[in-house]
Amino acid sequence: MTGLPEDLFTQIYRRAPTEQDRARLMAVKAGLGLSPRDELWPVILVLDHYDRAIRAGRVASLRDVQRVLDAMNDIPDRAGPIAAAEARKAIARIIEEASDKIARASAQKSITTADHISRRQLIVAAVVGALSAACLAAAAAWGTYVVLDARGICAEPPGRARDGSIVCFVQR
Repeated sequence: MTGLPEDLFTQIYRRAPTEQDRARLMAVKAGLGLSPRDELWPVILVLDHYDRAIRAGRVASLRDVQRVLDAMNDIPDRAGPIAAAEARKAIARIIEEASDKIARASAQKSITTADHISRRQLIVAAVVGALSAACLAAAAAWGTYVVLDARGICAEPPGRARDGSIVCFVQR
């Protein structure tokens, strides 16, 4: 026996001691001057067992935390394509809305311009029509004047009526 109560160690740890366990506990024994049957051994072994469990738990916790951090660091890598796709969708939506606005504004401008052109053409047509009618009326009046001046309206030269007014016989 090495001076370590191995049966007590096996009961507490539920395994046989390794060389590292023996070396660590023998250092405690030498430091405290314990015998293999000292009554302080159960307390020391239990405290050592808790120390080992806590250290193993810390290591496992750190490993789990590191695993979670690694997973969280992978999220941007995995989310990158998704975010890029969403950004492309948003850009496409913005472009579509902008092109719709441009098309509506362009159509409205075309309608407004066509209305202005139509009104202008209507006004020009009315003015041209009025001028044409005035010219035609003036030509007809001038033609009537020329014919009447050349031939006269009366079939015979005008004469005087009994009341003194001028009369003319028109031929049918």
